Amino acid sequence: MKLYVGNRTEGHSGDTSRELVSMWEESGYCEIIHGETSDVYLWANEPNDILLYEYPRIDSYPGLPEKWNKGLFGNMQVDSPDAMPWIFWARRPRLLEAKIKEGIKTFKERKIESVFLGKIENAIQYNNRASNNWSSFVEKFSMPVDKNASGKWPYTQEEYLDILKDSKFGLCLAGFGPKCNREIEYLGLGVVPIIAPGVDLSYHNKLKEGVHYIKVNYPIEILDIVNSTSESQWTAMSENCREWYKANCSRKGSFDTTLNIIESIKR
Repeated sequence: MKLYVGNRTEGHSGDTSRELVSMWEESGYCEIIHGETSDVYLWANEPNDILLYEYPRIDSYPGLPEKWNKGLFGNMQVDSPDAMPWIFWARRPRLLEAKIKEGIKTFKERKIESVFLGKIENAIQYNNRASNNWSSFVEKFSMPVDKNASGKWPYTQEEYLDILKDSKFGLCLAGFGPKCNREIEYLGLGVVPIIAPGVDLSYHNKLKEGVHYIKVNYPIEILDIVNSTSESQWTAMSENCREWYKANCSRKGSFDTTLNIIESIKR
């Protein structure tokens, strides 16, 4: 398979989806072609054919290209018969892969019952994250407001992932897009996601409620989840999360899923 990689937007630092695609290339899964398109998109087969839409939203820059035949959408979905859900990715896919290889902690080894580590950098994130008092019901909670989007975080990416490895449940809140890298990081590290309203669960291979995640409507419900979930129940869900990640969002799983979607389009 050939992938045509366009220019990065000013705000794209080369992590997330672009880092994942570079991992596909270094593993020899596909041929990556740079410099043959002047736009900012990822394309499969040839430019303007199958769009691999990596950006958080379709209603803000860069939006959709003028021409595309079929589209795979990682985050905000498009209401079109030519559009379909795709996969998603971690903030730092290589680092997450390395942390998984270090080993996954058991229920008893994890000291943090529930976690949310994030930021608010714009009005959309504020509306998605500050409407409920989540902090009172999550054991380890950090959500500073950074209106200038300084790029500074309370934790390094490595520190952040180490905290997740030590956590049993992880709260998911919508960010600038309806998905966040956080969900994929939880799944890969066996942290059972607690899904709040507004979080998008559109993936090519779907996550199942009660199997891979638990849904809540109000913050206080988190306490009941933490207190009522047995070790065996948590362990089964944690293993399910890791298996789903491996099949859909790991280095090989993400490529295989993408290739399977594209081949189904050709048929």
